Order: sequence, then structure tokens, then C-alpha cells
Amino acid sequence: MVRLAVAAGGTTYNEPQDHGFMYGHGFADLDGHIWEIIYMEPSAIKRG
Repeated sequence: MVRLAVAAGGTTYNEPQDHGFMYGHGFADLDGHIWEIIYMEPSAIKRG
């Protein structure tokens, strides 16, 4: 998604963050709004 946003004119403002069980990256759109994309592996959540 970040690659598509940058190809459409957006910019990145940080490097991707890969923590193994969680990944995050973001971009700024043409209006300057910041969007964060985060994924966390469901099995990493402790329950109970």
C-alpha cells in the first residue's frame, strides 16, 4: 500500500518497522495527512 501511495505522489516519512510479529509503515498523502499501516500476527496476542 505504501508503494502505491508513493507512486501516486505521496511520500514516506520513516522506514518500515519490522519486529517479526508486527510490521508497520506509513506515508503522507498529497494533502499532508499521515497514514499508518500496521499488522500484528494474531498468534502473538497473549490471551487469558
